[in-house]
Amino acid sequence: MLVVDSRDEVGPDVRTWRGYGIIRVDEPTSLDLARHAAASVATALVEAGDRVGLEDLARRRRPLPPSAGRRHLRRLVHGLALAHPKDPASAHRVRPPQLPADAIVYLFTTLLDDDPLHLVRTWRTAGHPVVVIDTLPDVHPVIESHLAIAWQIGRLEREDRIAALDVEGIPVVRWAGSQRDQAAVRFEALAHAARRHVPGRTP
Repeated sequence: MLVVDSRDEVGPDVRTWRGYGIIRVDEPTSLDLARHAAASVATALVEAGDRVGLEDLARRRRPLPPSAGRRHLRRLVHGLALAHPKDPASAHRVRPPQLPADAIVYLFTTLLDDDPLHLVRTWRTAGHPVVVIDTLPDVHPVIESHLAIAWQIGRLEREDRIAALDVEGIPVVRWAGSQRDQAAVRFEALAHAARRHVPGRTP
């Protein structure tokens, strides 16, 4: 199951976060990276013969149930194209989507709040292997002092979340900057290991 955290969309310029300023069209946002990463993972899984489904945390009424084949892959890509942030005024704590019993979960998120950790821990308790894909763009240097302080606090909190996932044995794959080139190799190894440990699956 691909789970896209599209509750917000941020670019590399902190000044444009939370709806302020204009995001440059030539700089990928977190949601651009999430769409690309999820499409890449979906393609690899479908080509391997796996059934793949899609959940969008901001569009919970329209999940795509797991299926296989090239036609379904096109539906997945279309669903990813429709992903967009929800109205901040209606934001609330997300509840873990209900997933098939044998699902491997790929969560695409910026890790800018604690909700992804709650989701991951709930899924792990239910026996689901989870891979977290970090979709925060490489952030530009911040000049304004008040924004620099805010980002420093946010960055440290984000690093604490990533460290907590690491301690709990949850792999986090970075999908931005130079680390994106290494993501495919890590995905292949993680997917192969997850299949071996899910009951009823064969490598």
